[in-house]
Amino acid sequence: MYIKTSIGRRVVCSVGVAALLTSVAAIPATAQEPVPVADSIVAPAASNNGFGNIDSKRKGSITIHKHEHQQGDQVKPGNPETGEYQGDPKEGISGVEFTYYKLGLDLKKDNKDWDKLGEFNKSVPQDACTPDGLKKLKETFPSMDSQGKKVVTDQEGKAKVDDLDLDGYLICETNAPANVIDKAAPFIVTLPYPYASDGQEDSDKTTKWIYDVHVFPKNAKTRLNKTVEQQQNHGFGIGSEVHFPVTAEVPRIAEGRTFKHFYLVDPMDPRFKKDSLKVSSVTLDGKPLEEGDYTVTVKDHMVTVSFTRQGLEKLAKSAGKKVVAVFSGELEKLDAEKREYGRIQNRAYIYTDTQPKPDDDVPPEPPITPPTIPPTDPPNEDDIPPNVTPEVKTFWGNLVIKKIDAADKKTGLAGAKFKVYAAKNPYPNSSGECSKEYDPKDVVKKAGKTGEDLEVTTNDQGTAEFQGLFVSDDQNDPKSKGFRCYVLVETAAPAGFVTPQGENAAHAVAVEIGKTPENEYGATISNVKRDVPEIPLTGGRGVTLMLLAGGILMIIAIGAGVVVVRRARD
Repeated sequence: MYIKTSIGRRVVCSVGVAALLTSVAAIPATAQEPVPVADSIVAPAASNNGFGNIDSKRKGSITIHKHEHQQGDQVKPGNPETGEYQGDPKEGISGVEFTYYKLGLDLKKDNKDWDKLGEFNKSVPQDACTPDGLKKLKETFPSMDSQGKKVVTDQEGKAKVDDLDLDGYLICETNAPANVIDKAAPFIVTLPYPYASDGQEDSDKTTKWIYDVHVFPKNAKTRLNKTVEQQQNHGFGIGSEVHFPVTAEVPRIAEGRTFKHFYLVDPMDPRFKKDSLKVSSVTLDGKPLEEGDYTVTVKDHMVTVSFTRQGLEKLAKSAGKKVVAVFSGELEKLDAEKREYGRIQNRAYIYTDTQPKPDDDVPPEPPITPPTIPPTDPPNEDDIPPNVTPEVKTFWGNLVIKKIDAADKKTGLAGAKFKVYAAKNPYPNSSGECSKEYDPKDVVKKAGKTGEDLEVTTNDQGTAEFQGLFVSDDQNDPKSKGFRCYVLVETAAPAGFVTPQGENAAHAVAVEIGKTPENEYGATISNVKRDVPEIPLTGGRGVTLMLLAGGILMIIAIGAGVVVVRRARD
């Protein structure tokens, strides 16, 4: 048969001690799970107890199995003798620290200590593992260890302690990864443990003492992820917004408990404009949450979504569902101290905890800021805490161009104007060469997708810079591409030079991640001078020709005059 125990009364993984006094022995399990029990068990000192005598020469062991809560109503505990699950075990949780205290009891022959332990086990205090709780516990068990010993679960969620004396042990969950919530309550394990195996009939049950005991405290665990939306939806130039969706799977928490707090925190990169930082949306299971379900605070570049009591109640009823908060900001620059130029790295953090439901069933409102403030600098790859998302990266670069005189191929020209367009094929696969095909609608704007076009003008040296253009990210295909194709279009030539038209005005360029090296250019474009009307000739060969022509005319005139005079004389 199965009984259910309340979390406030019997949060234990081994309740066999009390069974010897109350005629039931419970299998080690968490309080929120059904616990199989065996009937008609009497004290071990009796001659006909079914368990036989305790082997006082034996040593014992305790193996802790740390797994997430099972789903559904028909959860089943593990087998305390073999460690095998009777149900469908959830994922094991590594890195959970337990501290165990030997209570200093004689369980081999003295029923008085069994009696004392049985009374205590009826209601293990929730604060038994706190400094004050341990102090009070020392009054009940004077021979109890003053200092506990620690053990940590491995990758499978297991932690084993060998060579233990036959005694009672208080086990406390003292530390866990930050994405593990709903910490296991203090529980008691006895060595040996009185075990009655299940059978179809009472006569089929096997009773024995177990010296190597398996216990199964449970936890809830949050799953967290972060990505970045397609940048084409928000603009390609500096001044555009970048949107980071952060997704957390709502953990399953134990019956009788509620969320104490639930925070999603994003320390946004300092290269985002501070007054532009915001949370664009918050959804639960794909549906927008109401304003009263959460608050948003921005301090420096730290953006926090804090769920209110109203929102926490919704989360508690949505185990396994996904809550998504979209953090966003306007990219203001590409350089920053201690950060690589054009490489925007970002992580998000989650802070969650649970607490027993209060008697009035109305928990207090949580504070608007989490108990721990995440670092503003990205953590090292080798030291990533478990309450942190994988790192998300977006890559940007600048584009520097040079305008020169076609006549000498070197003189820089001031006053040339250029716009830049997204190429139709931003990531060529075959030749790797960029094409100058573009759609006139895909001009890069000064900010985002609307407003004025981004246009630059060359200086006296003939150079101009597009300070930030999107290249790629590590979430969307093609992931982490080293360059992106754009099309540079000349819209006005320097004074006295010809403005190219049509295809001659367009130039394919590849924008690479990072900063363009000194004296290097993404494109070098030449211009020719305008054709001008011919001016009147005022010197040189022109004057000579005119004088010759005038001289010839004068000679002809003189000759004609001589002829006329001679004829007159005749």
